[in-house]
Amino acid sequence: MRNNFQDALLRREGRGPWWAKGCMGEGCLELRTEYRCDNCFGSRLLCKRCVVERHRDEPLHILQKWEGGYFRPCSLQSVDPSLRFQLGHPPGEDCDFRDGPHKFVVLENNGIHELAVDFCGCMGATPVLDQLINIGWFPATVKEPEMCATLSLLRRFHTLNLQGRVPAYDFYNTLEVLSDRAGMRDVPDRREQITLMAREYRHLQMCKCAGRGHDGTGVPQSADSAELLYGIDATKRRELVIPCRACPHPGINLPEGWEKEPPEKAWKYQLILSEDANFKMKGHLTSTREKDPTLGPGFAYMVANDGYLEHLAKYVDQDEISHCVVFAALWRANNKRAKGLRASGIGLVSCSRHELFRANGTGDLQKGEKYANMDYLWFSSVMGIALLSIIASYDIACQWFRHFWEQMKALTDEMHLPESVKVQFKGVERNWSWLNMIARPVSVMGPGSREDTIDNFCGYANWRKTVSMGNSLLRKMVLAIPKAMLHNRAFHAFTDGLREGHEDELMRWEAEVRAWEQDHDQPCPYDYPEDNAPTMEEEEHARAEKGDSRTNKPASFILAGLEIEEEQYAADLQRKRTLLLGMVKRLRDEQAHFMPGLAALLGTEPPVESSRRPEEMQLHLPSSFAKEVCERICVADLPAEEEWLHVAQAHEALHDLRRHLRIRTLAHQFKRRHTAGQGAYTKSQVLQSGIEERIKEAAAWYGTAREALVQLRGPGDWEAVLQVLQKKDIRGMNERTLNDEEKEEERKARIQAGLPPDEEEVDEFGDVVEPTVLFNLETGEGTRTLSWIWYTGAARAVSDVTTNGELHDDIRVEWTKAQARADRWREEVILLEEEMRRVLAYCIWKAEWWDERRAARTGISAELAEGLRAYATEQAARERYWAAVAVEVEVDDEVAYGEYDDEEGDADEDLLD
Repeated sequence: MRNNFQDALLRREGRGPWWAKGCMGEGCLELRTEYRCDNCFGSRLLCKRCVVERHRDEPLHILQKWEGGYFRPCSLQSVDPSLRFQLGHPPGEDCDFRDGPHKFVVLENNGIHELAVDFCGCMGATPVLDQLINIGWFPATVKEPEMCATLSLLRRFHTLNLQGRVPAYDFYNTLEVLSDRAGMRDVPDRREQITLMAREYRHLQMCKCAGRGHDGTGVPQSADSAELLYGIDATKRRELVIPCRACPHPGINLPEGWEKEPPEKAWKYQLILSEDANFKMKGHLTSTREKDPTLGPGFAYMVANDGYLEHLAKYVDQDEISHCVVFAALWRANNKRAKGLRASGIGLVSCSRHELFRANGTGDLQKGEKYANMDYLWFSSVMGIALLSIIASYDIACQWFRHFWEQMKALTDEMHLPESVKVQFKGVERNWSWLNMIARPVSVMGPGSREDTIDNFCGYANWRKTVSMGNSLLRKMVLAIPKAMLHNRAFHAFTDGLREGHEDELMRWEAEVRAWEQDHDQPCPYDYPEDNAPTMEEEEHARAEKGDSRTNKPASFILAGLEIEEEQYAADLQRKRTLLLGMVKRLRDEQAHFMPGLAALLGTEPPVESSRRPEEMQLHLPSSFAKEVCERICVADLPAEEEWLHVAQAHEALHDLRRHLRIRTLAHQFKRRHTAGQGAYTKSQVLQSGIEERIKEAAAWYGTAREALVQLRGPGDWEAVLQVLQKKDIRGMNERTLNDEEKEEERKARIQAGLPPDEEEVDEFGDVVEPTVLFNLETGEGTRTLSWIWYTGAARAVSDVTTNGELHDDIRVEWTKAQARADRWREEVILLEEEMRRVLAYCIWKAEWWDERRAARTGISAELAEGLRAYATEQAARERYWAAVAVEVEVDDEVAYGEYDDEEGDADEDLLD
């Protein structure tokens, strides 16, 4: 079959089966046929006269001429050098006062064309710009234009640039190849012009989509001038932004009286923002602002540079924001090689829940991550806000919030938040994958091109998320509803198991949680009691107080490696592979400094960019090699640094293991009291599966840390404390395996619950769960030998109940966390429902907004008025379509909720109240 395809393609290289029949032009009797068109249907053979007549109104087609026994590419101008193309008149009509001929280079999707063009010179003729745009040609300049690109080509490049990150240089090279594959023509070079036209085109598209062409009110040119500015000239800051429709916008998508809602409902109307710095988005010192100005200064996502740079000039000597030890090495890697840069990166503010970029929330970082930069960007992004509550997320929020309000006072009054706005702080990290894709091309752009490009890519990202927001919210709701029910039931099951004999403690714990939620200065109910063994962070803090901090030294390198090891075992690794690969790459950069002999030792080791998955990549920390090898390839302090970190890691793992075993003890108590039916058994399994997973994780981390210590230390007295952890050692203080009689009771309970009597329980890792039972230390089993994990090192608690009869603090923390999980998932369902309503309300508002702009401009031509009316009508229709889709999403949401309304619904009946 492939031979048939090949033969068919080769036949097209010749003249085909009809060449002897003469010209295929209508009514033509010419027998000599030399030409065919690659763009016309059928590639029919035509004579010279017919090919010229057929293409008088199609000058941008690709022609071929049969010459010398094969088809050679040719232009229409070469077929008839006298041919001229008339603009400003209907097809076939010449101008009596034509202005021309003008030699034009036109860029089209199929290549580069050279034509002779005449402009209309009649009395009252439209300007040259209009004559070109009317036929779909976009000129490179309005002063004596000699080059154009078709709107079709600019639209295609714009899409390829945004979606596929195709740069203008490569796109133009493609046009050259299409025009002259064999290098036999002298193709004009117009790379610089296409870059300029593409930049102007996308700026105009942003203005068009924002309705700037429909502006009929105008704004004063200056405070002391009566002359008004219209359209793009009257654009204000932030007006080209595509906002997040699911976020709250007073007066647009919030219900009346929202500001008077009580606290238990008002939380739905808070704005959740994230801020972060990205040091991949560098900018080199190319061109100047005078030569390369921004087309839309402050119109969209990039902050206006006038006020921004004026503010930064006051803080030239301000130090970068300090980073904790875990991030120190990675931060240094991001900020190295800063010489010759205009910007070492960018800071950015976005909405956390939907990841849309905020207006005027993006700006260059001149050197490092300074408070002056990040403060200005954050306050700029919330300027003029009319909400009552904002949650501010930042990966270093623990430092940032301390002087937050003092930092605001250093800004202009228009950027101050009203006193009524409550700001809460959280620490998170943002996802930079979208903008990182254009990090390399924007790094070599001039300042104006860089800012315009970032604006455009931010806008496109917001647009794509806006288009898919209905489906996105539905997917989240389908996930949230069962999660909310699951954690709601698990929490009720946990509470039922504690209620007998501990009702007062539950009430006290509930009060402690609510008190902490109102005032974070109160004791945190989610904190676990501290073991005596220091953690890795505490050990580093103690060294810092003694002046022996390892910040920016080998400890930071080892900590980064341990963090990567943890990510390599992550359950949700599929979503994190890109992030993990970046972490490994940065570790390799540091490794070259701290392990200089590694490269020579691993001469055959594949590079980090190989096809291996990031979770399978060997990190080659010192513990991976024999002691004598470490001395040869590592700097002096590195093995010792890894050693003390693994000691702390092992003690932390044991602490976690003991805590989760206490929780499992309690879960077994509940299971044996409440296995009278299928529902009760299911509830207990929900709780137990999570506990068993955490027990396995803690045991695995202990084993990893101990293996590393054996490699680094070798055998010794330390093994009496950190012993080998076997499967039989992983048991609670009052747990043992079931005897035969108890196994029979377990079998009867399974039959009663409607479950297979002899089926082994398998955990999420595929391992068989070994049944265990509680025993009383005071009645017959008190002499049983306990696992060594309960009396080694910092172990101190012997039961889930303390000496005064109260539940252990670990039980309290697990209960409060179970309650928090149930509450947060319930709130997620409520918030998603509110966001769906907001999106619907925004679509309806936006449709009406476009309706109002159909006839907003007066005193214009009938043609322009019709164009404005058509565009506004199209946008309003699209908004109403989205609104209809949003209604369908809400219906689907109700159906999805109903699918989970089973016999256990009693515990969930108030889930959405």
